[in-house]
Amino acid sequence: MKVGIIGAGHIGQALYKKVVSSGWEVKFILKDDGIYKNLSEKIDDLKNYQGYYKDLDVVFLAIPTFDDGKIAFDYMKSLLERDIPVVTCEKGALSNYFSELEKWIDKIGYSATVGGGTRLLRYLEERINPQVNEVHAVINGTLNYIFDEISRGSSLGEVIEEAKTLGYTEPGATNPLEIINKESSGDVPMKSAILFNVCFREFTQKRMKAKDAKINKIGEQGLKNLITEAHNRRCIVSFAKENNKEEDVIGGFQYRIDDWTISAGFKNISENPLFLELVPNGVNNALLIYEGEYGIDGTYRIIGQGAGAGPTTSSMIQDAIKLSKTS
Repeated sequence: MKVGIIGAGHIGQALYKKVVSSGWEVKFILKDDGIYKNLSEKIDDLKNYQGYYKDLDVVFLAIPTFDDGKIAFDYMKSLLERDIPVVTCEKGALSNYFSELEKWIDKIGYSATVGGGTRLLRYLEERINPQVNEVHAVINGTLNYIFDEISRGSSLGEVIEEAKTLGYTEPGATNPLEIINKESSGDVPMKSAILFNVCFREFTQKRMKAKDAKINKIGEQGLKNLITEAHNRRCIVSFAKENNKEEDVIGGFQYRIDDWTISAGFKNISENPLFLELVPNGVNNALLIYEGEYGIDGTYRIIGQGAGAGPTTSSMIQDAIKLSKTS
């Protein structure tokens, strides 16, 4: 296959190595300062990037979210208009511009935007049906890792440093409170919107925009409470039909679309028996589907590693192979 890669950060570099080891031809890599033939050899100025949109089977989009995803959206639109499939791990475009991209959904590989290598987005997409009353998910492996480790006796400072070393944290954040807020008020709403927009789109014409969610950010006291209650709190996203009950939650948001309530935050896992069944260990992500009234039609769960370059790039490669077979 002939591919392009947009972005050469942690994910982009890992992608390049996997693409090359697969025997695929890399036509270009877009970095901040220009167009490259490989990770080190610059061949052109960045302004000329669209001139390289020729004879491509797929383009990987592996940039951080800037400007609510508008930059990523512009890249995706310019490729999809040329009938070039896009595999992305960037979350802003699909969480804030889904309505504009939806007509090309069959040309987009989006599995890595939520759940990393877990592919829980595809799992929910296949299992969703009118009998589903609740869906609960742990979709930020970094936050799950941090508070799982704290609950086992580690200090916040050492866990944060370990998470940064392992590449689990989002770019740009440094201190613990900033990192936790960036994950919980940035990453989580975007992933929630993607889950809803992709998987629930048959049930409503409305789409969620992550930037419209009103976030309750965590302050110093909220962080102290989270550390004290780490054994009983995890960042959980819930999609519940006709649900208006109050939750014991720190931070997060609540968003309503038709008869669905989308809520997220550090929830008390002892409050709901489903949460006890849902919450995974470490950096894992998990998703639980509750079908029928009182779960009469069953409860279904998937779990897997969410954060990190390895799981993310593996999922992107799988999407690229699938798109190449359908193009």
